[in-house]
Amino acid sequence: MKSIQVANAFILRHGSDIDITNLVLNKLVYFAQVESLRETGKPLFEDKIEAWSYGPVEKDVYYTFRKYGRNKISKSEGEAAKDEQTLSIIDRTAKKYGFLTAFDLVGFSHRKNSAWKNVYREGESVEITNDDILASDDGLTFPKNTLASSLDEVNAKWQNTFRILRNA
Repeated sequence: MKSIQVANAFILRHGSDIDITNLVLNKLVYFAQVESLRETGKPLFEDKIEAWSYGPVEKDVYYTFRKYGRNKISKSEGEAAKDEQTLSIIDRTAKKYGFLTAFDLVGFSHRKNSAWKNVYREGESVEITNDDILASDDGLTFPKNTLASSLDEVNAKWQNTFRILRNA
């Protein structure tokens, strides 16, 4: 399977629920690969993943959707993954990471002992291998200090804050 098929499935299945930009899409496809490796021991797709300055990138996905810039991707481009195991991993990945902002995903992919952090070299497109992923903490820890977790803290401390703001 190709990474673009995984990307297209994310767009088709979760594009109405998640603000999927090219940056977000590349991180979701990457974390779907991580989930597959952790769960099944097998990669979800065969394409190479590279460590770029903003985190893990699948070049085919990036170049296919770069015309959207920072804007939300409005439609898939080509064939989407269809097998149930792949779709199940995509759905779990979307549920686990889809609420995070693009910057939350970048920060999480850049944390200590992430595969990206372990291989990244500025100015180079270094491959993140399956072995690099399995040797990292990717898929073993959950993002902390995100926008979503901060909003949860505010809501817990001042329960009416968002209702008041919504009605203002």
